[in-house]
Amino acid sequence: MKNTLPVLDHGFVRLRNMAGPTRRADYNGATSSGGCRDFDADDTDPANAARMSFDGQDQDRNYEVEMKLNRYLLMNKHMTPFEMIEVWLEMKLPIFVARQFVRHRTAGLNEISGRYVQLPAEWYIPPLEHVQLQSDTKKQGGNSIDLTDQSQVDKAIRFTTYLYADCEQSYRHYELAIKDGIAMEQARLFLHVNHYTHWLWKQDLRNLFGFLLLRDHGHAQKEAQAYAKAVTMLLKPHVPGLMELYEDIIRGEAL
Repeated sequence: MKNTLPVLDHGFVRLRNMAGPTRRADYNGATSSGGCRDFDADDTDPANAARMSFDGQDQDRNYEVEMKLNRYLLMNKHMTPFEMIEVWLEMKLPIFVARQFVRHRTAGLNEISGRYVQLPAEWYIPPLEHVQLQSDTKKQGGNSIDLTDQSQVDKAIRFTTYLYADCEQSYRHYELAIKDGIAMEQARLFLHVNHYTHWLWKQDLRNLFGFLLLRDHGHAQKEAQAYAKAVTMLLKPHVPGLMELYEDIIRGEAL
């Protein structure tokens, strides 16, 4: 499906919509940056919104002028204009990743409810190369296994084999409980944190930049990084200039 990227083994991110303060009817036309327009949002929206302060909105200015103002705004931490673009993302992701994302507390979301529907038999099993051994400091997750070290490979195989078997058995018990008439809100207690959930996530661009900065970072869990990278890739074709400024200024300052 268009504007969708697969993530992990059963997950995905889909860009559902991007909207700015200016209504545009030229879908499938050219954006101000020369890209293809699928949504209302445009690279020039933050700059145009910022001009409200001087009662100078909606005047004809070329793309370079507007991007110069956007750069000035970001460089000087004038962030409110970037809140004028809203982004809707549909995500299918493991519950443990979802728990990390909601900590941002800057997004609105609607999630599939295990109280009302039976969740499908989908759980995340990391591939061997992504299995990690606990780091000595215990501060930031683990270290990827050495695929040339057979003892580490054996540990990874044992881990993924047992994990899959446990998830499969737990899901059978989940199904049996539902069949026996146990309320789905309690039957779901059998499910693991690597089970997949599914939600619609809405966030303004300013806070989405903050989300990406933290989750597409070497200290973030690799599975969370995978979703952040997918979001970045989905946004770039639609607001390439703003994403370039994000990479240059926001991520650049953090590196």
